[in-house]
Amino acid sequence: MKSNIMNILLLGDIIGSPGIEQLFVKLPQIKKQNNIDLTIVNGENADQGFGITDEIIHQLKSYGVDVITSGNHIWSNRDADQLLDKYDYLLRPANYPDSAGKGYCEILVGEVQIGIVNLLGRYFMIPLDCPFQTLEKLIKSKLKKCQLVIVDFHAESPQEKKALAFAFDGQVQLIVGTHTHVQSADEVILPGGTGYISDLGMCGGIDSIIGMQKDGILTKMKNQINVPFSPARDNGKVQGVVVQLDVEKKQTLSIARING
Repeated sequence: MKSNIMNILLLGDIIGSPGIEQLFVKLPQIKKQNNIDLTIVNGENADQGFGITDEIIHQLKSYGVDVITSGNHIWSNRDADQLLDKYDYLLRPANYPDSAGKGYCEILVGEVQIGIVNLLGRYFMIPLDCPFQTLEKLIKSKLKKCQLVIVDFHAESPQEKKALAFAFDGQVQLIVGTHTHVQSADEVILPGGTGYISDLGMCGGIDSIIGMQKDGILTKMKNQINVPFSPARDNGKVQGVVVQLDVEKKQTLSIARING
């Protein structure tokens, strides 16, 4: 970190082994080119599209990932509770009631205390505690001493994502959306200084149906039968954003998409 400027890399949902391989190949160069101080990725689809494993967590850390967020698929594997309790940098949505692990973490980068929050949306998804109230409570209590707060809002509805961003503009420094696996082109710095994008996209095979091989999904949609899904490898990409945050002013200075 130089001066009071912090460079943050946030990457969209990792889709199976093709997404992990893309990180292995490309992450070191992305971090070097952008002088990255903190790397956050969404790992809930890293185990062949559903959940995450102990081995994958160690892989991602060895590649240079600092924090792993998640969403509604984090409990797809049987040992999810043990993993969430074991690794404080593996997050589940904070608005899940009475669950293993935590939906937030604090990480010290240099002398800067950063809070990272994971939330799950409620529009077109499972009913949960209110993400708005959950975030408000966290920034007033557990994350009160943090100089910067970053939110991964794993949600289906762009309306809900944008609403959260406007509701907390100026109270948190960055809100990024995940879950749809489709990178949006609406990155913006809101009037209060909060950086925002509706969806980071994904890491994996872009020539696919949101990361999965086309044939299986097409068969299911046309014939309404259950078929196995496999992560796609064609046209592999790493998608997300590079964000510059001003620690003193507590606001986003720039937000730029990466897609390569």
